[in-house]
Amino acid sequence: MLNLCFGFFISAFVVASSAFAGDVAQFRGSAGNGVVPPQDIATSWSEDSNVVWKVKNPGAGWSQPVVWKDRLYVSGAVSEIDLRPANFADGLKSPQSMGVTLFAKPPDVEVEWKLFCLSLHDGQLLWDRTLSTGKPKLPIHPSNSWATETPVADERGVYVFFGATGTLTSVAHDGTVGWSKELGVFKTSSNFGTGSSLAIHEGLVFCQQLTEESARVTAFECSTGSEKWNHSRSKNLTSWSSPLVWRNAGRVELIISGGQQIESLDPTTGQQFWTLSNVKAATACTPCADRDQLYFGGSDPFSKGPLFAVRSGASGDISPEKENASFERCAWLQERQGPGMASPVSSGKFVYTTDSNILKCFSAASGERLYQTRLPSMELVAASPILVGELLLLVDENGKSCVVRTGPEFEVIGEGSLADTFWATPAVTDGNIILRGLDSIYCIRK
Repeated sequence: MLNLCFGFFISAFVVASSAFAGDVAQFRGSAGNGVVPPQDIATSWSEDSNVVWKVKNPGAGWSQPVVWKDRLYVSGAVSEIDLRPANFADGLKSPQSMGVTLFAKPPDVEVEWKLFCLSLHDGQLLWDRTLSTGKPKLPIHPSNSWATETPVADERGVYVFFGATGTLTSVAHDGTVGWSKELGVFKTSSNFGTGSSLAIHEGLVFCQQLTEESARVTAFECSTGSEKWNHSRSKNLTSWSSPLVWRNAGRVELIISGGQQIESLDPTTGQQFWTLSNVKAATACTPCADRDQLYFGGSDPFSKGPLFAVRSGASGDISPEKENASFERCAWLQERQGPGMASPVSSGKFVYTTDSNILKCFSAASGERLYQTRLPSMELVAASPILVGELLLLVDENGKSCVVRTGPEFEVIGEGSLADTFWATPAVTDGNIILRGLDSIYCIRK
């Protein structure tokens, strides 16, 4: 998912058992944590180098592409007017960025919310399906999109959620539309719109709706669409963070984050393992994890929270008495180091965060900040970094990219440049880097 800012600014090395090593089944890879299997990727590219195909983006949206075998799926919105979101600078000009929503209105136009299936080989459109139609019910921020939520996939097909319509739909890999659920459309903070992507685990798809009018996460059976369980929070607060399936040393947990609360649920039953409140949780970005620890935090233009590390094995209420203080099972915290728009990622040894165009590297064991540096030639990083073996892939809004070798010292081994606008997180599979821009979709390969 991507992240935005101003409260919205949307802001495990184990691959899901139902996915193949080459698949990108959900937001931030098949494990959902920003880590994909090691593979031989291009470390530099341009419009004339290592771009093996480029096609027009078929629909407007910031959702990440997902890949299943030889098929690439993207969700998007289509209308007779231009629905493409604004870049960061243009979005800042909106009064909504400062919380002024009096004049925010949805467009008075019919919109088709669609799923597009492309060939991973050459980008050819194989089919598309309209999953919802109508006029938007609520406004969004100019820099958000009408299709920000990333779909998920398994051997049965693709599951697509549009927060703007409240519609969750299953679509088979041949394009046959299966079950569909209408989950409701709810107001978000400052009318920024929605952005929480789906997550998937062992035949269940998880849909998070944390808004000003709802506070729930629901699990549906992938095969039938039947509701398996529903968990509600006590307070309605908007979050654009996405659910994270954390496969740690002791168990599998579903992590839900937003506002000042992190919760861990049993993904099979929805029962709560632990809860943590009175902390600045990930609301714009999504937490990350490795086998031993969970990492989270949040920052916005008005406040910077800590970066926290939580050891696996917690139970019950582990909240600190003092806001943003250490707590039971807290391995470490670093004051004012919470991530910005893009989600953090952990290699198991190192934890990486970005804030605008600043990359920070922390020791996963101790929390020590090993370096903080400005990324060369790059500006705002909205897309979440992806870890490919020992390489960290970062893409900024203006199409500048950087490939960094993991380790305690900053080392750039390659750079890329494309003339487009990028907020969607990259999808990396079988040596292919798939970048979804505002105008086009690109496949980069050696």
